[in-house]
Amino acid sequence: MDNLSDEAAGRQILSVFMRYRIPASGTLRRNHFFAVRDGDFQRGLTNAVANKWVKLHLRDRYTYHLTEAGHAAGGTTAEPPQTPSD
Repeated sequence: MDNLSDEAAGRQILSVFMRYRIPASGTLRRNHFFAVRDGDFQRGLTNAVANKWVKLHLRDRYTYHLTEAGHAAGGTTAEPPQTPSD
C-alpha cells in the first residue's frame, strides 16, 4: 500500500475541487471527497489549509472553501478541459 506524501494528499484534495469545477471562494462538503482515501483525507486537508489553498468553514467542520490561491494552484494540477470535436 503506497502512502502519499502530505503534499500529494493536499493536491488530491485540490483535484476534487477541480473535478467539480468549483470557482475560487466556492465550497464543497465532506461527502464530495469519497475518492480520497480516509487515511489521506485529514493529512491532505491539513496540508491544503497550511498552503492556503482551502479554508475551513467557521461553524461547519464538514464544509471547505476553495481560496484564490487554491484555485490558481489547482489549475496547474487539473487535466486540460476536453473540447468537443466537430
